[in-house]
Amino acid sequence: MAQNLKERIGNAFEKAILSRVKNNSLFAEYYNRSDGKKANYKRQPTLYDAQEINNWKRGVMAATDPYNPRRGMLMRFNKSLLLDNHLASVIDTRILRVQRSSFKIVNEKLEENLELKALLERPWHDDVMRLSLFSKFQGPTLIEMFDTDENGELVRAKEIPQSNFIAQKGIIINEEYDDNGDSYIDGFFKDYYLQVGDDWDLGMLNQLAMIVLAKKLGLGSWMSYIDKFGVPPVFAITERMDTGRRDELFEMLENFRMNHFAVLQGKETITIPNNYNSDAYQSFKSLINDVCNKEISKRVLGGSGTTDEKAFVGAAEVQERLTQDRYEQDKLFYKYLFNTQIKTRLAKISSVYADFATHSLVWDNQETLDITGYIDAVQKLSTTFDFDIEEVKTRTGLPIIGTKSTSALPPENTGGQKKKPDATVTRLAPYAQLKPAFVIYAATWDAAIERLANQIYSGEVKPTDLDKDLVLKNYAAFNKEAGQAWGEGYYDSTLTRSFRENFLKFAGAKSHALMNEIAAIDARAGMSKESFIAQAKSIVIKHNETWLTTELRYCSSSVSAAQDYATYLNDVDIYPNLKCRTMEDSEVRDSHAVNDGIVKPVKEWISLPPFDHGCRCWLEQTTDEPTSGRKLQGIKYPNNPYKSGEVFTQEQSYFKAVTDKNKGIIRDNTEQMKAFMPYNRAIKSGENTVFVNDFADLSDVKASVIAAEKVAKALEQDVYVRPHINNSDTLHVKNPEIGIGKPNNMADLKSLDSSKSLSTLSFLKNAVYSANKQQCSSVIIDLSKAPEANYLPLVARKLRGDLSDKSRINKRIKQVIIIHNDKVIKVTRQQINSSKFMEYFKTE
Repeated sequence: MAQNLKERIGNAFEKAILSRVKNNSLFAEYYNRSDGKKANYKRQPTLYDAQEINNWKRGVMAATDPYNPRRGMLMRFNKSLLLDNHLASVIDTRILRVQRSSFKIVNEKLEENLELKALLERPWHDDVMRLSLFSKFQGPTLIEMFDTDENGELVRAKEIPQSNFIAQKGIIINEEYDDNGDSYIDGFFKDYYLQVGDDWDLGMLNQLAMIVLAKKLGLGSWMSYIDKFGVPPVFAITERMDTGRRDELFEMLENFRMNHFAVLQGKETITIPNNYNSDAYQSFKSLINDVCNKEISKRVLGGSGTTDEKAFVGAAEVQERLTQDRYEQDKLFYKYLFNTQIKTRLAKISSVYADFATHSLVWDNQETLDITGYIDAVQKLSTTFDFDIEEVKTRTGLPIIGTKSTSALPPENTGGQKKKPDATVTRLAPYAQLKPAFVIYAATWDAAIERLANQIYSGEVKPTDLDKDLVLKNYAAFNKEAGQAWGEGYYDSTLTRSFRENFLKFAGAKSHALMNEIAAIDARAGMSKESFIAQAKSIVIKHNETWLTTELRYCSSSVSAAQDYATYLNDVDIYPNLKCRTMEDSEVRDSHAVNDGIVKPVKEWISLPPFDHGCRCWLEQTTDEPTSGRKLQGIKYPNNPYKSGEVFTQEQSYFKAVTDKNKGIIRDNTEQMKAFMPYNRAIKSGENTVFVNDFADLSDVKASVIAAEKVAKALEQDVYVRPHINNSDTLHVKNPEIGIGKPNNMADLKSLDSSKSLSTLSFLKNAVYSANKQQCSSVIIDLSKAPEANYLPLVARKLRGDLSDKSRINKRIKQVIIIHNDKVIKVTRQQINSSKFMEYFKTE
């Protein structure tokens, strides 16, 4: 009886919809398939009608019904959302970037197979790629790969409408409200159907629904808006008092909006208010473009930049980087899907695709570089890597006839011959020999691993040496994830500065573990170098596509938890306690489920969720009384990142895997990586910029930035606040804070304490001596706190003695930059030694 009741309700619901549909609103977009070969389903007509919030709510409720989930209503709602041109355009932009990307089909030795690649250069594969990526927007998507031609090749790939399959049961149903159907996860059909996306995922369209509805409802009232505000109000003034004339003028004004003319008599006039805002439509336009369209672009592409608006170069570059992140993520997603799901189905569908079982899809990242980008990449990377000159000539068409010998470092004493650098050795030298750079690692993981595996195979490096590419790529991934989780002000917070220190240490330990695993491949058992490299790449894929993904999620959740905890502390007078909550679904671990409902005072939470990798627990502010007799369980990584300043604790497996013997070596080699770290914070100073390294000294970064801003403006050069490296006692190398013009044009910054006097201390002498010892060409002396009223003559005399041509010390110092309040004086060594040296110390 319950079944009959359900059918009657379903039929009544269908009739109720169809009874309100006009013929010109109904489009039969599918047809029945019942040839006995494929799973049987009946496609439903699609109704395009005005959608409201209630339609969305009902669709979500039906799709998330834990006992009887149905997607049809939400599917039809989503189709209406996609009538929005801007939404459809940004989705196409994201998907087309992947569809247009060049790929390769390679075997275990990474040898390309052009014949297999040609089998994928077909419309059906384009459709599979599009539908797979579209699952991110609509949720679970079921793809049918069934029809083949006489040669055994697939001819089409089709989508099964969401109304005609139940992902939670893994069945295809004939009618939308059927309870039984053909299984596509077991039996005959499992090799011909592929579900992409989680069973319960509602997709990105669900997150955009309110924005698109607001836009559509606004557009629906556009004509009413124009009628009210498109034409300014008009007034007729007449001296006549008879009713007939007033009626004539009233009718004339009604037609005035259309005709724009009037026939008047005597002293009659028509006026328009002088201060009326005829541009009031901008307020309405801002709803559509500045709010709705930008929010849609932010969610889909990562930024608010759209093709409908102009953008300055900096904003456009940021927008491109954000979009590129999502593009690379989508490529990784499809690569994993193809190599684990699609290729296995192809091999079973037809013998034509049998060889795919031993081959994989990889992306060819060279296609992302045009000639300008290629030249720029060569220029930036050439400080660290050697390039094949013939390849550069071929790719750019430039008639290269030779190379210039340049070096940013002093030549070694080799009898007049400059020593050729060994580009293959990756052991880290003392800090003074490292060259900071903006481009910090190789363009692709494949390139980095191939080089590293080659070096390990040849015995040139060992795991404790670490590898710059590995460490910096891992650090960059964690830092980016944390920055996105934290949001605005990420580089201005002392807490996130501590997080970055932690990310680098974790990246060093993680890279050491990866190198250990690669080094464990037994190359002595007659294995070729090519096989060794191929196995190394497979290990990296495991680390990146499995473990790194999990670690990045943990990182993001931990950073968000730290930021939330700061809010909890601020609100402690209102909400004194926090309650542990879980997602209350089947994915919650038993050890975490028992924590649900535990309440403790805010300051007693010494561990915050996530308690382990994959943990989705969260905290809720509450006024409920603390619970007694219950302790938190299942905490693998006890940590409050707000208090500890760490995301990854020493309990993490990578840290624990480092032996006591190697801890000091790993620590020092990881510290050396800071010389190659990026300068992610940029501050304008006049026409120039102060760039702040991710690892600028936490204790004095504020003073360094203030001094750098003054120097950049006065000298009209970019200035770099360099990384602070915590060298071990064995290295005995200090760290210059400033780079003038470029990071490795080093200058040491010394600031006078306000309690000390220039006349009684050897401050200047020590400042110059220290800068020279650190191999700096400049010394910056900040005397803003100098107590002397007339300090310049004293400074000039002291510097003349310290930098005299007759002096045998301080030979590296070429210039001195003096800061006093907002005044900046630059004096070269040659000027200090001239007979008119006092003139150069004038501030006017």
